Amino acid sequence: MLPALHDVQYALGWLPGAALETVGAHLRVPKSEVYGVASSFPDFLLAEPAEHVQRVCSGAACRMAGAVDLGTQSVGQADCLFICGVAPASEVDGRLIGRGGRTIDVPRRKEGPEVLVQDGSCSRAVADTAHAGGRSVGCAGNCWQAPAISRDGGTTWAGPTGGELWAKPGEPRLLRDVGRKDPLEDRSYKALERAQSLGSDGVWQLVRDSGLRGRGGAYFPVGAKWETARNTPSQQKFLLVNAEEGEPGIYKDRHLLEGDPHRVLEGAFIAALGIGATNVVIFVNGEARLAQERLLAALETARRLGVAGVWIEVRLGAGGYVLGEETALINAIHGLRAEPLARPPFPAVSGLQSSPTVINNVESLANLPDIVLNGAQWFRSVGTASNPGTKLVSLSGAVHHPGLYEVALGTPLERIVDECGGGASGELGAVLVGGPSGSILPPSLLETPLDVETLQAVGGVLGAGGIVPLTTNQCVVQTVRELVAYNSRESCGKCTPCREGTVRMRDLFDDLRSGHAASDALESIDDLNDVLQYASLCGLGQMAPNPVRALLRHFPDVVGEHLRGHCAVGVCTSNGVSG
Repeated sequence: MLPALHDVQYALGWLPGAALETVGAHLRVPKSEVYGVASSFPDFLLAEPAEHVQRVCSGAACRMAGAVDLGTQSVGQADCLFICGVAPASEVDGRLIGRGGRTIDVPRRKEGPEVLVQDGSCSRAVADTAHAGGRSVGCAGNCWQAPAISRDGGTTWAGPTGGELWAKPGEPRLLRDVGRKDPLEDRSYKALERAQSLGSDGVWQLVRDSGLRGRGGAYFPVGAKWETARNTPSQQKFLLVNAEEGEPGIYKDRHLLEGDPHRVLEGAFIAALGIGATNVVIFVNGEARLAQERLLAALETARRLGVAGVWIEVRLGAGGYVLGEETALINAIHGLRAEPLARPPFPAVSGLQSSPTVINNVESLANLPDIVLNGAQWFRSVGTASNPGTKLVSLSGAVHHPGLYEVALGTPLERIVDECGGGASGELGAVLVGGPSGSILPPSLLETPLDVETLQAVGGVLGAGGIVPLTTNQCVVQTVRELVAYNSRESCGKCTPCREGTVRMRDLFDDLRSGHAASDALESIDDLNDVLQYASLCGLGQMAPNPVRALLRHFPDVVGEHLRGHCAVGVCTSNGVSG
């Protein structure tokens, strides 16, 4: 269903009713079901778009940077355009534009291959890097510097006209080759050869001993998930690579796919061997166009080199935060609405085509080549005892150097902001950690280590690794209201607690912002938090209370002011100022 709908929208620009009926007839599916599926994905257009379409990003980093209207005929809102490092971002007729439309002219010189030219989504949003000469490589993490060039093999970077030299902080593992090598040049796949010599049992044992935990947000031990699928008898087993990454403020997986797609593919082949998978499906966000392009090109190279020994397919999504839930993702691939299923059975027992299916995140799989080549103890040499290894962090907002960074798990938030982000760009008022299902923390908690348990202890959530510092001129109530509203828009609507509860929570926050909250508003919010957490069917509803609870815990004075009809920052309607 999804590929057919993508084909029609690509050809026509939208999905008219007659086309939906044709798709249904071709697939022998009732047209009501085709409409139901198409309407459940936000990227599918059921009404003919205007001749020129602009979307302005309303994500936290873009609001922080002063999101702008570029003045085209039709203006819409995007929850995130995933180029947070060059905020504020817009999209005009399918083209991403960063920094509010302030583009940079890159000299079109015939640079030699020794000059590396940063060529990722952030770079293309601010300059024509595709024709800049030199050798195109991915973004080394220095989105703030885009479009950047390196004349020393990727050790240091500078802007196209010179200026400050920047070097990647720390000792990166996953990002080691990103920004140093052409993403599409042939690779040796040495780790896969080593894995094949170890065999399926040896690979699984090695991954289990490494202590690698999934990097998609749940942090479930990878080896344990594999073990369930390995122990489930079936002639067909799937590895499903989740590269949907539809979470605002998170752009790590796209960054990896743009800058080092072979690492991700090699990790997928190693995982398939360790699981005993007969099939691999990679599900990529439908709007991650450059990531798609480079992944498909790398896959063709892998097939030409003869290393793609397992059946592998790339599928495109069409938006939807709920696709972070495993069974919703499986339903989408099956051609159904992106709605979660009650569990058990768990996907590792019965998933795609009712077969054992392991769902692994892109970042999780990118760790596997290093684990195979260097061993479990090497992997455990950084990080924490319970969560070893490194973590990719999408850093944006009020920092001098927004971009993608790799840090050892357990690194204090303050060090990430200061050493990676170049320090705060203003007086800090709060820090968003973990995306729309994450939390909002005060600056006093910046010494908290970046890890699952330590963040949970202070009412935080690590999530997929997004960090957005906010200055004191950003209202924390307004910020959390936007997260609540996002969760309400993204609810699939299947279960009542999430469908109705997230909308009711948004309404309560609107009353709070307008100064019209009832005297028992906080009690109502607390009760609603419990209903969402304990009665929702999947993680979207269950995790939706996280930012609200963190706000009430860490910013009670600010919430109290809003209950009295006053916003000290002056951005809420309680002050008579449009928010």
